[in-house]
Amino acid sequence: MRGPDLPAVLAVVPVEALRLGDEVVPTAGSWQREKEVARFTPRFALVDGTMYAVLARRDAAEGWREHSRVTVPALEVPRTTVVRAIDPGGDEVPANLLRFSVTFSAPMPEGSAEGHIHLRDAAGQEVPGALFSMSPELWDRERRRLTVLLEPGRIKRGLLPHLLAGAPLAEGSAISLVIDPELRDVTGTELAEGAQRTYRVGPAVRSRIDPARWTIRWPAPGHDLLVVRFDRPLDRALVRRYLRLVDEHGRPAPGRPTINHDASVWTFEPAGPDRGWHLEIDSRLEDLAGNSVRRVFDRDLRHADDDDLVDVSSIVLTPDGRV
Repeated sequence: MRGPDLPAVLAVVPVEALRLGDEVVPTAGSWQREKEVARFTPRFALVDGTMYAVLARRDAAEGWREHSRVTVPALEVPRTTVVRAIDPGGDEVPANLLRFSVTFSAPMPEGSAEGHIHLRDAAGQEVPGALFSMSPELWDRERRRLTVLLEPGRIKRGLLPHLLAGAPLAEGSAISLVIDPELRDVTGTELAEGAQRTYRVGPAVRSRIDPARWTIRWPAPGHDLLVVRFDRPLDRALVRRYLRLVDEHGRPAPGRPTINHDASVWTFEPAGPDRGWHLEIDSRLEDLAGNSVRRVFDRDLRHADDDDLVDVSSIVLTPDGRV
């Protein structure tokens, strides 16, 4: 502020606070005066796009009066964050699908997804009670990939939510996972655009993952890729974590792994000569319905021997067969 007759006491408040009258609380900060100039330095950054009132009074006994107003310009922040991928990556999901995952191009804040991710039917209507609300949300360490669970209690047969509301998905229907463009990234900026992926709902899958049913082509003269074709699409993030090519001493083989669009084929290009390579499969590896190598996610509790548990931590496959 500048002028020959600056008041003795000055304060800055948001215009909306003027309705409080003399009970307004001045914005924290400090004033510096030099002759006919008064400069205010806020303790915390002022809010972009907000109008503030400068209040004045001659002494502490006098009430505040409005001296002037100033608006902090709104910054035009470019919206650059987008949804990079939605998994599952295929066109069909099982009726007992357990989870989706959404990968963003930039870090996202905890709690940002609440109310901005929807599961909708073919008519565009929200599928009621289908998605499981979690706090905290299931972000990876970089806060770029979010796991979105369907309501587990409605997927498992015999549980009360399933008996009362039924399964969230119906075989033969179509569903879409929708991400609102209003979802904000870690800077507080909305997405550049929304995203969605539509699926057909196929039959439920209720059997363990059995690596013996996989088709494996080992590296050999004429081709240098290990190619593993699963008997069903698997969870992409868990394939990355729980499937690896190792040498005879159990050390990870150097090379480049890739996964196809629906996570039904895993390939590995070794970066060196064969050193007794074998495939190590952690028993926690899961498919889209949460079935793992070790157990079925939704067992029929009426039958004690329904797909018994496999009590191993890992399975090893070699060119000569299982070890």
